[in-house]
Amino acid sequence: MARNSLRRYDVQARYGIVLACASVVPCLGAFGMALRNYNSDIGHIVYGRSLWMITFIACVGLALLIGGTGCLLGLNSAGQRRNEKQRWSWIAFFLGGSVTTLGIILAIAFFVLRVRFSID
Repeated sequence: MARNSLRRYDVQARYGIVLACASVVPCLGAFGMALRNYNSDIGHIVYGRSLWMITFIACVGLALLIGGTGCLLGLNSAGQRRNEKQRWSWIAFFLGGSVTTLGIILAIAFFVLRVRFSID
């Protein structure tokens, strides 16, 4: 079997933790965008251009895709006898699951609290 084959559980743990850590970046970007545009006076996320919305949705989607993949790789390799990197598997599972959950919360918050502001 090849050294970097995804059939090996330690390779899955390594890829899982890399993907889970990488998913934090777009999730923090989306969180920062939502926090910056949140208006506490009216209780809504206010945005003006559709490019902002596309960027926000792309960040959330990327965080969900990468975080979910890291979570699944961590879950699949956790608890296996031949896995020498058990700790990495569990970290990938919990970090990927946390990012995925936060991404879903951000998406729901955006679609419930969004208000488009345009000056014509």
